[in-house]
Amino acid sequence: MKVIDLCIVLAGPTCGRTLAEFGADVVRIDSPHRAAVAFHVDINRGKRSLLLDLKKPAGLDVFWRLLEDADVVVQNFRKGVAERLGIGYEAVRARKPDIVYASLNTYGRVGPWADRPGHEQIAQAATGMQERYGGNGRPTLAPFAVNDYGTGFMGAYGVALALLHRRNTGKGQHVDTSLAYTATMLQSLYLQDYAGKRWDEPRGLDLTGTGPLYRAYQASDGWFFLAARPGDLKGELSELASKSEAELEAAFAGGTVVDWVARLQAAGAGAHAVVQDFRALMEDPWAVARGVSITREHDGLGPVTHIAPSPKLSRTPAVTGRPTPQPGADAASILAGIGMLGDLDRLVEAGVIVTEGMAAR
Repeated sequence: MKVIDLCIVLAGPTCGRTLAEFGADVVRIDSPHRAAVAFHVDINRGKRSLLLDLKKPAGLDVFWRLLEDADVVVQNFRKGVAERLGIGYEAVRARKPDIVYASLNTYGRVGPWADRPGHEQIAQAATGMQERYGGNGRPTLAPFAVNDYGTGFMGAYGVALALLHRRNTGKGQHVDTSLAYTATMLQSLYLQDYAGKRWDEPRGLDLTGTGPLYRAYQASDGWFFLAARPGDLKGELSELASKSEAELEAAFAGGTVVDWVARLQAAGAGAHAVVQDFRALMEDPWAVARGVSITREHDGLGPVTHIAPSPKLSRTPAVTGRPTPQPGADAASILAGIGMLGDLDRLVEAGVIVTEGMAAR
């Protein structure tokens, strides 16, 4: 499968990266007029990079040539931007009727908010995540881009379903996903409503758990999380099931994390140290051996440690894509693939394509 990835920042590029990790040939197109490609090393792994000015006719010519043998186009512009560039879904479908065209944004393609700008923080605000995370009526930003990455994964899932449908019917379609859709999906347990529903789910930054046997505790040298039901605890630790949180806090403070985790696991409970050293996590022998953590040389950056594809398939394993190229580094190979290598110098001289000098951050 060949994918044209027109996305910026996190959500859209994560969709393209996920497709690349599962075998697609992904051509990432960035504007040569930005100061830098944001999050480049993370979200452009496994792709080929082209800096192409789509506002110039010659740049659009390159895009249409790329589209001739493409299967998927992914874009996360604000509503109307792709249309103004001349590469919206209807324009692309007119030239390639079976194309799978994925649009990712904050609010989705329809409705009164569809053309509003937005990003991770806006999606958290619009769907109640900030209030839930802060608690007590004080909104607080969750410090990780759960909706950006989640929307990228859901977008790739939608593309895969659309490709399956195309294989069965020959018909393409428009895939629409958004940060707001993802944020509500991730909160589905808390957004149910029914007769007698009490909106009293635990929330707030001070939350350590939801009960004496399901929360984080501080031992003498760190923190661990205990997850158990009263009937899970056996043997000498069975008496813990009847203790209050205050009594458990006092008991656990008298031992080390390693000791308590081992004893609780032996007694039938779930327990694990709370990770507080992320470098140690990525250097953990199990994480490295399992391919969760990978360290490789990246052009211009030296060794870079990063995650690998998380699903592990026995027959068709995902492959961590090639190390992230420098922005624009693949112009020659991309143009050669569409019979335009002889035009590269002309396009560079005209400023339609840039091959080097773009910063990555």
